[in-house]
Amino acid sequence: MPAWQAAAAVFFTGLLRIRSFNALEPRLSEKSFLRLMDSANLDKRLCAVDTLGRSLRGSVLGSVRELSVGIVAQAERNKVFREGWHGAMHYVALDGWEPISTSRQHCEGCLVRQLQVKGRDGELREVDQYYHRFVVALLLDERFDLALDIEPMLPADLRPGSDGKGDQDEGELTAAKRLLPRLKKTFGWLEVVVADGLYTNGPFLTLVEQLRMGAVFIARKEKDEPLREARRIWRGQKPEQVIEDPQAGERVEVWDCPGLQTLDSYKGTIRMVLGRVSDLGKPGSPRDWCMAVTGRARRLSARKVLAVARGRWHIENTGFHQWTSRWHFAHVFTHDHQGIQALYWLFFAAYNLLTLFLYRQLRCYGRDRGKDVTRTISRLVDEMLDDLARLDAPLWDTS
Repeated sequence: MPAWQAAAAVFFTGLLRIRSFNALEPRLSEKSFLRLMDSANLDKRLCAVDTLGRSLRGSVLGSVRELSVGIVAQAERNKVFREGWHGAMHYVALDGWEPISTSRQHCEGCLVRQLQVKGRDGELREVDQYYHRFVVALLLDERFDLALDIEPMLPADLRPGSDGKGDQDEGELTAAKRLLPRLKKTFGWLEVVVADGLYTNGPFLTLVEQLRMGAVFIARKEKDEPLREARRIWRGQKPEQVIEDPQAGERVEVWDCPGLQTLDSYKGTIRMVLGRVSDLGKPGSPRDWCMAVTGRARRLSARKVLAVARGRWHIENTGFHQWTSRWHFAHVFTHDHQGIQALYWLFFAAYNLLTLFLYRQLRCYGRDRGKDVTRTISRLVDEMLDDLARLDAPLWDTS
């Protein structure tokens, strides 16, 4: 079958949130799905799901990636998010994601770890678990979030310049250092990187500066610089600003410490911001948010820095949680290093296209609906599945 037809079948699998290739199998001979695919012969089965797996494994990743990248690039040209978010800037969150783990099958791109499991006899024994981890880049916005890029963490024998003898598997930072330059080259309008405490180190801050971007990174290790110096300066000081937000039910105190140069591995200055959040009318310990800020992000107010740092949770909630619980991204459709990446690029294209459609067409979509930001998008998918049987002509030319 033509490559475009196999890609379209996987794309619609993601768009309609079909939970597995086994669930897709009967649809490949249904006339409604064949019309959706613009198949010329409605009396003939499209293909077997094994054919889709082989097509994914033989995909040219650059071509598949271009589909998802093109959707976001076209949206930017159409000024969908031209205004930016806080401070009229565009933010991208980076984080590690482990969607697949199994002890039954593996491929050359699998990472391996040993787990202790209890057998039927009650004895503990070690077994190998094979898993895939990625670094994901997600565009953060006030009302919606888009998947921008993904980079796998490689096992020791696939690492660039490695002979596979005695080397360790890649960590999250190594993959992120490959991802970020490609991300900036593809989407030059991105301005600020948002990430957790793992990224708060000199080498990664230097990379961000070299790419002429700003950073808002969570700082967690109290004994590490520059947080240790900032804590020393803040000790005994009153907050510079106190904000009470009855709508959110929060009281926020903020401290600001610009111009620190105590991180030996980074030559620039780092601004440290502390936000202490407590619930209005409820006793209990407050929650501290400490942020390291560099580059363009330094022009944000302390309150805006806190809002951006808290927005990093979009990648956990709207991204990873939604993809796992509603989009079936954690299902093993195919277990092949290249096939998994091709599958995710097609699924990201489906996710981005549906998200943009809802944002542009339904004014009530997104965080205007409250905390459950995925309710509208889930309901629309249900409606599409219900109406699939009524389809009497192709929706568009998928070639």
